[in-house]
Amino acid sequence: MPSEAQTDPVYSEATTPRGVDNIPVFDEAQKAAARKIKPNMIMYASILVALLQPFQSGWSSSQTNLSQYNDTDECNARPVADDTCLMFPGHSKLEWTFAVNAWIFGGMIGSLICGHFSDLWGRKKLLFVNCIFMIVGAVVEAAVSNVWAFSAGRLIAGIASGTATGTLGAYTNELTPPHMRNILGLGLQISVTIGILFPAICFFFANTSSGWRYLAGFPVIPAVLFLVLAPSLCVESPAWLLMKNRRDEAKQVIARLYGEENVYTALSWMESNTKPDAEQGLSQTSAEQDSLFSPKYRLQLAAAILLSCAQQLSGINAVFYYSGSIFKDAGISDPRVGTLIINFINIWPAFFTGVLAQRFGNRNMILWGEAGMFIMAVLMTVAFLVDVPALSIVFTALYVIAFGLTLGPLVWVITADLFPDSVRATATSIGIGANWLCNLILPAVRGAPGFLLLAVAEAGSRDVEQVCR
Repeated sequence: MPSEAQTDPVYSEATTPRGVDNIPVFDEAQKAAARKIKPNMIMYASILVALLQPFQSGWSSSQTNLSQYNDTDECNARPVADDTCLMFPGHSKLEWTFAVNAWIFGGMIGSLICGHFSDLWGRKKLLFVNCIFMIVGAVVEAAVSNVWAFSAGRLIAGIASGTATGTLGAYTNELTPPHMRNILGLGLQISVTIGILFPAICFFFANTSSGWRYLAGFPVIPAVLFLVLAPSLCVESPAWLLMKNRRDEAKQVIARLYGEENVYTALSWMESNTKPDAEQGLSQTSAEQDSLFSPKYRLQLAAAILLSCAQQLSGINAVFYYSGSIFKDAGISDPRVGTLIINFINIWPAFFTGVLAQRFGNRNMILWGEAGMFIMAVLMTVAFLVDVPALSIVFTALYVIAFGLTLGPLVWVITADLFPDSVRATATSIGIGANWLCNLILPAVRGAPGFLLLAVAEAGSRDVEQVCR
């Protein structure tokens, strides 16, 4: 009886050879074949629809950043004057701190647990479940009458935000060909920054005692859009299907993503990143070696955590926080204008990051970004000392651009690139969880940037087995 290879003149299926430590070899011929693949529209649609979820993360981080919602002096005044302290008039600083940090704490929880459920249920199903948290959190925030109940809604919304940011990097990585991951992986950062910008626009007409409720409830819309569009436009990660030994389903998904003629080409790179097939068996020693916490992945995991921490500890949050004061010193009295300008600037650099990273490498981009941010921070300080507001604005904008080109978007890409499919979801979950933790506590950690120089390998255009060495 003729074999499958004999009946199909276009391609044949062969077992991928395995290198050291049971890591498959992904040779230059396979790389060249992968680069020739032109993905179908369903791949782009899957990623685009999924990016509705990190949009909610950006929105939630920005929706309370209007001074009229929480001016300490105005909220402490008795009686509270009309058109001041618009959210829960008379709330205390402690209550507001809980409301703000509840979302961050929820994000940390969501990001830390999403890896487990992503491996258990699949990336697509987890994103469906996450919509429930998006909707419930938004409805609670919009409907409540006291700040503590609002904090509960923020906690739920934070779980949704953490799950989205902790899952989308791996999901995008597993849908895209290796040569496109650097570019398409930046969609997460772009989605978040657009989400941050939109509330800043809405502040110009949502500065009323009820306007904030519309902002709080808005994330229901992207959640519903995802639920409507995802069943037909989003596919499950074929890498996850392979890990679950559902190879026939994985081949069907790959055919939708890249075309029938490219199924085995795609399998060659996907199966080089997954554990051996179930029929080959795994010894206890091999299973232990494939554990995320084995020495095999120790350096990559440390790099992912430190890189995620460096993003939050870079000082970017302080720049956004004080942007209103910087623009006020330059003669722009309305803090909403300064916030809008900085948020607008923050969007665009990521569109150029992919091209620059392919040219110079992710690692170099991160290091240059750190250096550029340091220089801009020094120049910002000098501008403050000599009292030249115009220069303060210029250096602030350049600081944001340096962040937006490097640390901002590349954290999501590199964290997913450092690990094979078998541990990627959990590893990304832990790395992004550290990111949220640093957002919550913001300690003065000075060693992270230096660690990058030694520990972050160049992952762009390289295979997982090369990174692991």
